[in-house]
Amino acid sequence: MVVDEEQQQQRENVLRQEQQLFEVQASDCCGNGCTNCILDNKPKPSKRVLLAGKRNIILAYTKFRLIGKEAHRFDDHVLLLHFGAADEADDVEDSVLDIPPGHHVMLRVGSLLRPYSPYWSDFQRREFRILVKLQPEGPMSRHLAVLQPNDLLEFRGPIGNYTNDSSLTKCIFIVAQGVAIAPTLPLIRSVLENEEDMSRIWHLVCARDLEHVYFREELLEFGQNWNYRSCLYLPHQKCDSPACQSSDHCGPECQELRRSLRYKEVAKVARLDATELASHGNSNIPGQRVLIVAGDASFQKKMKEMASHSLDVDPANVYLL
Repeated sequence: MVVDEEQQQQRENVLRQEQQLFEVQASDCCGNGCTNCILDNKPKPSKRVLLAGKRNIILAYTKFRLIGKEAHRFDDHVLLLHFGAADEADDVEDSVLDIPPGHHVMLRVGSLLRPYSPYWSDFQRREFRILVKLQPEGPMSRHLAVLQPNDLLEFRGPIGNYTNDSSLTKCIFIVAQGVAIAPTLPLIRSVLENEEDMSRIWHLVCARDLEHVYFREELLEFGQNWNYRSCLYLPHQKCDSPACQSSDHCGPECQELRRSLRYKEVAKVARLDATELASHGNSNIPGQRVLIVAGDASFQKKMKEMASHSLDVDPANVYLL
């Protein structure tokens, strides 16, 4: 009984500390028109943080150390960055890192603010990884391009509004554009790793070509699950055959492309349009229809409009990352 009272008191203390930490000001907005703006989506203590009886270290701007930096093997302008909390003697034991699936964190360098969505995080070790595409004239990109291991950067979050009720069976359609595929990975893992979640996932990935399908190995691993299907849309795929070179892209029956695909991997040399989107819908499969779109603002708007007709998704069940 005494133990239960102590645990409850500890949880109340954590809740009080987190509420005090997270005071949002207008200057916390990066001004980029993010769908999930920090001014609209103020983080709340999660159940697992309260159960752990520890504070979420990232609620206020916190220094994280660069552990690893790696360029994508097909694109030097795409970086995989691995960060870990810069340990201080007084916070190692009483803090954790909680970034729920579908949420992003804000990076601050001087007066610059930019949102990034982790594709992996570790609750206890207080580490996370992000995928970054460097923009030639981007002020933040210039900072990240020269970043070296052990350099420190400040992050704050988590920011977002997506939640998954595992007790509710759903048909989840996840549409991802380019590097924005990164934040969709934790969403998928949260479903596939939960044996009680009977939801089905359709993962529709839009990329320039096969070489620009990021996290391809992870997608293939997801494909081993009964409730996951993916389809790659590669409008600029072009192999070395004379026919593909002359038309500037592969044809629907390009054999070289077919040989490049792995077991159960499905790819189409086309853009994802309303007709293609509708082809993935099946009214005979039960479950609430949910759409998650990860990409830039114009891509999000277009996919949201198409899905309302092609997949019969209620606007209330559309989430933009």
